[in-house]
Amino acid sequence: MSVINNASPGSHIPSLIFIDRILNRKITKSSDFMTFESINNQNAPGSLFIDENKDEKGSFKIKGNPKKKLPETLKFWTEQGLWDISDEGVKAFSALSNNSNISSRIVRSIFNKKYDIQTGSSIEPLIRGICLFLALDKYTFAGENFFKSTDTPSISARYIPDRAEDDTRLTINDSESLTFTEYGLLLGYMEKVSKDKYVVDPTRLIKVFLMDIFTDVSEESISIQTFIERLNCHIPIFDGGKYRVEIEAMMQSKKSNWQPNPPHTLSKSLSHALYRLNLEGFIYLDRLSDSLDAVTLSLPNGEIRTVSHIRIVGEK
Repeated sequence: MSVINNASPGSHIPSLIFIDRILNRKITKSSDFMTFESINNQNAPGSLFIDENKDEKGSFKIKGNPKKKLPETLKFWTEQGLWDISDEGVKAFSALSNNSNISSRIVRSIFNKKYDIQTGSSIEPLIRGICLFLALDKYTFAGENFFKSTDTPSISARYIPDRAEDDTRLTINDSESLTFTEYGLLLGYMEKVSKDKYVVDPTRLIKVFLMDIFTDVSEESISIQTFIERLNCHIPIFDGGKYRVEIEAMMQSKKSNWQPNPPHTLSKSLSHALYRLNLEGFIYLDRLSDSLDAVTLSLPNGEIRTVSHIRIVGEK
């Protein structure tokens, strides 16, 4: 079942964050594993699941859906490799695991595996949705269009086919829309611009991999093409990445009004993220006059910028 479907294992973000905090606190005190039973039984008070309505015997009903969220979440994300598991139970991988790096740990656990995004129905719907929205220049700051979580099903239906050849559903439906945008905020491929409106901005997502891209300390700078290639080695959802190419092929088969960007022109989502990282002091964007690899960044207010090389400022 889809990780972004609100009835499916792995979709309940509050349970995910709750379990992660329990494991992080435990590992700072000892390296002992926690059993699944102790996590479920000791941290979910029974009153949490009691309904206000009574059954035919006069007893208060138990809310079945909330009660199963904690064990489902624990099992799902342990299987995804977010936490260390053994016959003794589960624990955080490192004493350095904390609330501030949960997003990067989730991203790395997801993209540490290979997926068939044209047929998969677990993590794959999340990846399909991310690639789709990263490819839609319209919903960026430069595109000047924002959207509500309730808009994502219609946007998805407009730009990609409803079904794959094996009948796998490819679009986002109503039961997935809210969780998809919530993951957007958690993982850093979206930002919230008002109470109920979002914009595509993968700055925080890219920031996770900066030190992986600039692994050689002797490199003063790398070409922007090399930067994007290395980024896509870790998370192949950006311009030219494997998953992104597959989704864009789906988008073209839909025969919508979407068109790929011209050669040597980056998508507006990637353009904005690189420019924002530059403004925040994480990287420098350079233009060398003799470079053949230069690309154009499309920025807000119709501004464009030509970039050929990227330098990292240093660990922040």
